[in-house]
Amino acid sequence: MWGLPRPENFPILKRGGIRGVQTMPQVEERQTEVSPGRGWLPEELSSSGAAGLLLTLFEGHPDMVVITDDRGRIAGGNARLLEEFGYARQDLEGQPVSMLLPEEARARHEHDVLAYHRAPMARAMGSGIDLKARDAQGEHFSVDVMLWPFTVGERTFVVAVCRRLDAMLLRSHTHLRALVESVRDYAIHLLDSKGRILTWNAGSRRFYGLTATEALGRPFSILLSPEEVERGEPARRLDEAARLGRHRTEGWRSGADGRKAWLETDLTAMYNAAGRLTGFTRVVHDLTEHRLSVENLRKLNLELEQYRVILENIDEHAIYTLDAQGRVTGWGAGAQKMLGYSAEEALGQYYSIFATIEDRHQGAPEQELAEAASSGRCCTDSWRLRRDGTLLFTSGVLSAVKDECGGVVGYVRVARDRTEEKMFADAREQVAAELEHNVTERTRQLEATVEELRRKSEEAEAQAEFVSRNLREKEVLLREIHHRVKNNLQVVQSLLKMRARLLPEGEMREAFENTVERVHAMALLHERLYQMPHIEGLPLANYLRDLFRDLFASTSLEPGQVHLRLHADDIPLKLDFGIPFGLLMNELLCNSLKHAFPDGRKGNISVSVRRAEGAVRLIVRDDGRGLPENFNPAASASMGLKLALSLARQLGGTLEFSNDSGCRVQADLRRM
Repeated sequence: MWGLPRPENFPILKRGGIRGVQTMPQVEERQTEVSPGRGWLPEELSSSGAAGLLLTLFEGHPDMVVITDDRGRIAGGNARLLEEFGYARQDLEGQPVSMLLPEEARARHEHDVLAYHRAPMARAMGSGIDLKARDAQGEHFSVDVMLWPFTVGERTFVVAVCRRLDAMLLRSHTHLRALVESVRDYAIHLLDSKGRILTWNAGSRRFYGLTATEALGRPFSILLSPEEVERGEPARRLDEAARLGRHRTEGWRSGADGRKAWLETDLTAMYNAAGRLTGFTRVVHDLTEHRLSVENLRKLNLELEQYRVILENIDEHAIYTLDAQGRVTGWGAGAQKMLGYSAEEALGQYYSIFATIEDRHQGAPEQELAEAASSGRCCTDSWRLRRDGTLLFTSGVLSAVKDECGGVVGYVRVARDRTEEKMFADAREQVAAELEHNVTERTRQLEATVEELRRKSEEAEAQAEFVSRNLREKEVLLREIHHRVKNNLQVVQSLLKMRARLLPEGEMREAFENTVERVHAMALLHERLYQMPHIEGLPLANYLRDLFRDLFASTSLEPGQVHLRLHADDIPLKLDFGIPFGLLMNELLCNSLKHAFPDGRKGNISVSVRRAEGAVRLIVRDDGRGLPENFNPAASASMGLKLALSLARQLGGTLEFSNDSGCRVQADLRRM
């Protein structure tokens, strides 16, 4: 027994081929006279009723036949076996069958025998396994072997039919195997009539990542995807190949390494001389690189078409191509618009046709081509010649197009018309020269003027220092005045308070107390102005907060009874309007504190001072008991109310009274 077991029914190839299948030449069998009695059968077969018939078939077989037991030892052999190997029965019986193999193959063969008997199966001749035998004289020769396991009682035997290959067949077989094995871009294998794999070449191993041991004898469906197997593709393809002689598929497949490959598969049916289906050839060609090349070529053609459309529609730049010798090969709409040549007139012309006569005499076009060829590109800013003989100034790049070996195969020229810019630049240079002359003259005049201005500047600085010193003195004086006015007002306030305490309760005393509050509002304003680092204006929010605190302290309200909510923009309170605004706020806040929250009632006073439409909008509201019914400020006899109305008019506004969950007073003061 040689090699591992393989399936039975190896296809027989018809001479001349069937439906395009190349076949192997037939080999004439040698006829050797057999001496009766030289071969022997196992004891279990010799004792059977058909022993004579079996022995006749056994001894009359034209090939070498050896029978091995389940341990791989020789249990029987025919006369042709003894004759070809040069052994007697006693030399072989009971010996390991590996003694018929070359010494270097015996150790591996013992392992193969054990593996085979764990799952014995039939194997036909022509399975593609390269087998060698060794006779009693030590000569090696090639054989093809068929294996067939069978059972007698509880014992398993294996019949091995060995066919010696002559030199011509061996040479053809070797050449064919070498050819098939050397092809790595094709996976080539034979299938039996049921689609089981009989041969496995190097290309098959590379494509599918399976060894011959893993693939031989198994259905070819192991080479398809699970989805194809589920759809019944293996059976359908075999059926179509059997009916039509050939089935062809192509598409993307995942290889053993996970790489996507485009495979073209041909499944061809093989028939014997009687026209019976004996098997199939399956050839798989890896066309991945070709497919990718086709895809890349298609994408490249698409890109080139897109570029062509783009170039043909660009009319603001002159874009054209040249061959390696500098002749025009491509002409865009922009080039025709800029240079005036039609495509028929420009194609085939030499690059120098667009150069001026001076540049041609100096060899400028050839120099540009040489620089682009050596450096890859040549940038130019130069005058060019139109078809009508007029000149235009262009700025462009001449780029070399090179092949894979670095050789120049052409050029691409892209240029932009900058004639107007050039003329403007030239005019600007001329103007700049004139200006430089004028500037020189004017500089001389200005130097004299600067000297005069410097002298006057020194005088102005001295005057400014004098004015600044006077202003500082006046500011100090003004601060002193504010301080003195504040002190005098505080004296007046104290005198009024003393006089008010001597008066009985009544209108007179209330009038004195109101006067005290008004004097305090004016004194507070002068005090804040005195404390400010600059007297341009007083921060309004800080002044109102201090005024409310002092007013609250002068009333009989409990702490926490009334809360002030102040919302004021960053408005500086000017000195001219500080006194009337302070007195106005004093009257409005005093009115809310004294009348809105009687009998310990708690509440809130909200003051909002915002800029609005060219005025300062003042809103004072409380959530107290509100205004009396049918309240008319114009008809009121209150001295404080009359004073508030007068102060509002002085500031350019009018007080508007309303009941809104309490008293609400609003005025737009347009003079602030």
